[in-house]
Amino acid sequence: MSDAAAREAALDPTQSFIVQAPAGSGKTELLIQRYLALLATVQQPEQVVAITFTRKAAAEMRRRVQRALRAAADAAPSDQPHERTAYELARAVVARDRALDWQVLAQPQRLRIDTLDAFNAWLARQLPLLAGGVAAADVVDKPDDLHREAARRCVSELPATMEPSARACGFYCAT
Repeated sequence: MSDAAAREAALDPTQSFIVQAPAGSGKTELLIQRYLALLATVQQPEQVVAITFTRKAAAEMRRRVQRALRAAADAAPSDQPHERTAYELARAVVARDRALDWQVLAQPQRLRIDTLDAFNAWLARQLPLLAGGVAAADVVDKPDDLHREAARRCVSELPATMEPSARACGFYCAT
């Protein structure tokens, strides 16, 4: 399959793909195009999630998606072929935005482009407290002290009738 055919196939929202390519080959542009293609098929923009590893990559992707949407809303296509594809896909998103009143240009936070950590924190905040969720969860860079505190709390909840040595190390075996 040629590169152009593979890129076109990757825009099919009914299929899944793994994209592997060297630096500078246009992976980010392809991911942005796929994100736009997926946005054009959903009822709410939050239904499409793009996850990156770094804040810098998430910010770059968000900036480029918004740029494509603004260009499509202003009817200003580019002469560049790869930008033309993004423009056409963004036009479909803009039409969907107008039909369903998403207002993503006025409310860009509706575009779910996050780091893995930010997505996990958002997901944890969605869990109801009664289901064991944590409403004020946050991502920390150095969790060692929190792990120790969690272990201390866990051990403190163990039955007092346990053998002292088992209680000290946090080991418990019900018989």
